[in-house]
Amino acid sequence: MKVNSSRPVQGASGAKRKGEASKASGFSPEGASSTSGSVSASALSGASAIGSVDALLALQGAGDAVTAKRQATERAFSLLDILDDLKLALLDGVLPRDTLVKLMETLQSRRDATHDPRLEAALDEVEIRAAVELAKLSV
Repeated sequence: MKVNSSRPVQGASGAKRKGEASKASGFSPEGASSTSGSVSASALSGASAIGSVDALLALQGAGDAVTAKRQATERAFSLLDILDDLKLALLDGVLPRDTLVKLMETLQSRRDATHDPRLEAALDEVEIRAAVELAKLSV
């Protein structure tokens, strides 16, 4: 069965008269001739369904941006914590190998594109310096 109607859907509170109900019936069996108004209404409902899917996909993409920003912030704070531990160890006069290894692992494992050339250059310098210090400790 196919439902063809070009009128808006009404709630249950609207009351109808008997004569009006028989004229407004938009039900017809499949294969019956339909009016041009019902064809355009079904075409519009198909377009709105596609639009709603696009809106849902856009909302999902927005959630990914928020998640990516949160992960980048967590990564930045973890890198700063490791660098702070390294600074405190150097002020005590020691260079702990495990802190350098943790720094290298963090830099290499979660390296995301920041789209900032100065930040990328700073991260590259930190990574190179940590690799040099690890090589010195290995000798």
